[in-house]
Amino acid sequence: MSGTPFSPEERAELTEEGKERVKKRVPPGYMDAKKDGDGAVGDFFVWEELLRAASERRSDVLFVTADAKEDWWRKEHGYNRGPRPELTAELRRRGGGRLFLLSPRQFLEVAAPILQLSLQAGSVEDIERVERIEAEPAHGGWTTAAIEALFNGLSYEGYGNRVDVIRYAAEMDGRIEASSVYDICDYDDERSLRGFTRPIKRISGNLTEQGVIPDSAVPVLTAEYENGPGRASGFRVPPLLVPLINDLADNDEH
Repeated sequence: MSGTPFSPEERAELTEEGKERVKKRVPPGYMDAKKDGDGAVGDFFVWEELLRAASERRSDVLFVTADAKEDWWRKEHGYNRGPRPELTAELRRRGGGRLFLLSPRQFLEVAAPILQLSLQAGSVEDIERVERIEAEPAHGGWTTAAIEALFNGLSYEGYGNRVDVIRYAAEMDGRIEASSVYDICDYDDERSLRGFTRPIKRISGNLTEQGVIPDSAVPVLTAEYENGPGRASGFRVPPLLVPLINDLADNDEH
């Protein structure tokens, strides 16, 4: 995609518009709200250029992006299922057609047979690896969007109490006593907490297979034992994930 560069006046106006969209959580771009300077409006600049080009040509749009965050993608149970409906609607309002979103891996797999491309062995795997490296932050391999995907998956499968425990542990600087787990989950005192983290590990594994988090991503919740194997004395969230989880909670409140 290429278009006429924005004039200095347009750029200034679009920067202010982009900042307002970020404040109101209008996609795309609001997931980059914490970026310094005008970095948060970068996605909006890309989107505006795409809108103008589609409007001029009255055409459908296929947008290939390695950005897996929720301000581009419609999420269903933690999975990316096409573009956000707000983006599709905005494209139509501006005179464009349909909007299609693909990751680089998906595009390569779809385009190869159509364009009669010969994929070298390992090409798809190489792209997946690059996507994971580019997306991997300094938060133990997790992003806010990935944490949200984990929470959505847990809630969908009926493990919302795990989400509550993780959130509480983050509020407590990363640790929750076993007694608090029993209170939050409304468990009988005689119930064992053995296997409590199993659904979290399984859904985290699914996110790894999807390329949402890298293989090196840290476990979100781990059990602690005071006197060796036996009843867990509590659970801990890694310090690197505490700000991500608390930021997600703050966003949910707005």
